[in-house]
Amino acid sequence: MSLLEDRYRHVLRLLPASYRAGREEEMVSAFLEGSADLSDEDAPRPRWSEIASVAALSVRVRLGGTGAAPRFLAWGDAVRLVAVLGLGFSATLGCVWFGAFLDRYGLFGPPSAGQADLGPGGSAGRLWDIAQGFANLLWLAAFAALVRGRLRAAKALVPLALAATCAGVLGQVATDRDAALSGLVLQGVLLAVPVLALAAGFHRDAPRTRHPAWVAALPAATGVLLYGLLTLLGVWSAGPVADPRAWSWVWPWLDEPGLACLALLAAGVACLRRRERTFALPMALAILTVPVALARILRLDPRGADPATQTVAAVNAGQIIALVLCGVTLAVLAVRAMPARAPLAEEGPR
Repeated sequence: MSLLEDRYRHVLRLLPASYRAGREEEMVSAFLEGSADLSDEDAPRPRWSEIASVAALSVRVRLGGTGAAPRFLAWGDAVRLVAVLGLGFSATLGCVWFGAFLDRYGLFGPPSAGQADLGPGGSAGRLWDIAQGFANLLWLAAFAALVRGRLRAAKALVPLALAATCAGVLGQVATDRDAALSGLVLQGVLLAVPVLALAAGFHRDAPRTRHPAWVAALPAATGVLLYGLLTLLGVWSAGPVADPRAWSWVWPWLDEPGLACLALLAAGVACLRRRERTFALPMALAILTVPVALARILRLDPRGADPATQTVAAVNAGQIIALVLCGVTLAVLAVRAMPARAPLAEEGPR
């Protein structure tokens, strides 16, 4: 065996053993035919493009699509569900922020006092704020494209939505640099997993599914209800008779990590109550508990001196514990429902 062949075989270890059993010799021969006639003294190595192609194939095989081994198909379904649920949550929040944008310009009542700080009509600050307001709908458009089966449009819209979100957070650097950087890290933690799941799970071998139109509109309807609820809670908590000690139990559930935590815990309880045991849903929820718990940790500040701040920190700590317990329970449930391992020569995508 030549040195180059040995190195090709080492690269192919990225692939599952069941896939290599049927195709390793064929792939090694193809790689050697496409390489130059080099001796071991030249210390030949596989090209980076070949390594990248094998790595991409490994992802496609392990996150299998139509015709894949049951276990690989189950993992693929779980990762694709992570993308759908994560983008659905971002689309819902995008509708909430769009509602706040419309309210700021007086659609639901008198314009807010903060509008004057943006400058006169036509100014750069005002135009930037309007662009950011409508950019919130990019998440809704990306989610709608995904669930309606338009994967190319979804994969094109998600980077735009991600860039717009990061740009909106970085726009606060001039006024509060620490808050802007903290918000950027928070958004990165919350959005990284669904975005990566979209890129990895919806590959060319993934099954093409087209959900009904009402699924695409679900985040918009949920966002409207959530915006109304948050508005009412904001008015009540700012009332003259509002007790900060009582509201400190509620406030930790109203920011982005808190809303994500609430949604995940509710979905986890519903999943545990289901009689039908599947792998994809509990594993997808378990995966999503990781970024949400990390985002909640970023907002955890146990150094508060007043009782209200200490209560907020205690609720945040309770949310983290609940997320960890929920994630572990769902992961155990998913492992128990995992399909059997594929035979050694199981077919997969080429």
